[in-house]
Amino acid sequence: MATISSPGLGSGLDINGIVSSLMQVESQPLTVLARKEASFQAKLSAFGALKGALSSLQTATKALTTSSTFTGWTASSSDSTVLSATAASTAAAGTYNIAIVQRAKNHTLATQTPYTASTDTFNTGALAITVGGTTKNITIDSSNNTLEGIRQAINDANAGVTASIVNTGTAEQYRLVLTSSTTGSAGAVSIAASDDGSGGTHLLSGLDTGGTGMEVIQPADDATLTVNGITITRSSNTITDAIDGVTLTLAKDTGTSTVTVARNTGAVNSAISAFVKAYNDVNTQIKNLTAYDAANKKASVLTGDSTARSVQSQLTALVGAAVSGLAGGIATLSDIGISIQKDGTLTTDSTKLQAALNNRDFDLATLFGSTTAGNKGIAVRFNEMLEGVVGSAGLISSRTEGINASIKDIQKRGEALQLRLLQVEKRYRAQFTALDVLVASMNQTSNYLTQQLASLPGASNNNQ
Repeated sequence: MATISSPGLGSGLDINGIVSSLMQVESQPLTVLARKEASFQAKLSAFGALKGALSSLQTATKALTTSSTFTGWTASSSDSTVLSATAASTAAAGTYNIAIVQRAKNHTLATQTPYTASTDTFNTGALAITVGGTTKNITIDSSNNTLEGIRQAINDANAGVTASIVNTGTAEQYRLVLTSSTTGSAGAVSIAASDDGSGGTHLLSGLDTGGTGMEVIQPADDATLTVNGITITRSSNTITDAIDGVTLTLAKDTGTSTVTVARNTGAVNSAISAFVKAYNDVNTQIKNLTAYDAANKKASVLTGDSTARSVQSQLTALVGAAVSGLAGGIATLSDIGISIQKDGTLTTDSTKLQAALNNRDFDLATLFGSTTAGNKGIAVRFNEMLEGVVGSAGLISSRTEGINASIKDIQKRGEALQLRLLQVEKRYRAQFTALDVLVASMNQTSNYLTQQLASLPGASNNNQ
């Protein structure tokens, strides 16, 4: 039997076209699977977007479950060049007129008599430096009995003072200066010096504060100020105990400033604004994912989806939730100016909200953050509900796991179908190739018979 090297050459049939058309029909189930996979991928993407919006809302709600959001205070100074102020959660609202009489100073001593050089020597002996009741004993021997050596020995001893050598510019120009590291009377410095040998040009006992060896350059002055007319004295320029919960930092030696302590409503306002925005973002996301275009009769990815509907209904219910027994008589979000609109979004009456924040009788911290069973705060309820939706074992995770499983199943079915289609195409080609060969053979036989019949005697006459 003759063989055909090109499909259809022997018979004139368009075998490639015929097989291609047949395979298009055979491949229709594969097209259906591809559409299903695309639909599932779209849902997977939609749930990912929804989960992202819900996670942002959960972050915003967590800020409202934290008591520190509502217990913060601010302290402002009318003149920060005079003093600055900060407030802790234990502060109370109030206004304080503060006048600085003097700031605390570091006790500073210097040797009365200048020395000719920083290498001048002293007798060996000992220095006992006392600061705030703590004494450091320093040995002066032949290794450190110069003016420079004594300075270094004092600094190395961490005695609560800083030693330096000052060049006065006169003929005898070098003086040893000691400055307390602690301000005020708590940092007062005293030195007991004793000689136990010789070996130097100067007496070590000349550094004793009990005699005339050291001169007071700066007294160990305490800070003195008045708070609403009451005199306050402290060793430090950072004062934490004059006003409950308020820290004052004195910046000038003298001056006046008014310190105002108030609730930090800005932090609460920001947290509530973030919550409202995040809620509205979720509402918009759900609306876009579930909308139905009636004019074009076109559904969105999650139109009619039970999970999206459940999330929407739960969020709406929580907006209207009430917390009972709160101070000031508030119970719901609407009581502080947050209400839901017809389109499902939240709106804030800023005037009403600010009035609620300024009203110390309104227990906003409990309204949002109560953990009492059966009477939990609104933010706590939101957080628990959202954890059940976006948590690792939440509703969306369950849905996406199911979708991913369906996608994998479709992909496996597609792979199996692809293999089957390869076999089907192979069979079609084999069948049509055989047909092509058969038709070619029959054509050859027909041509041969025609030729033979034409060569028979009388065939030409019959044709005439």
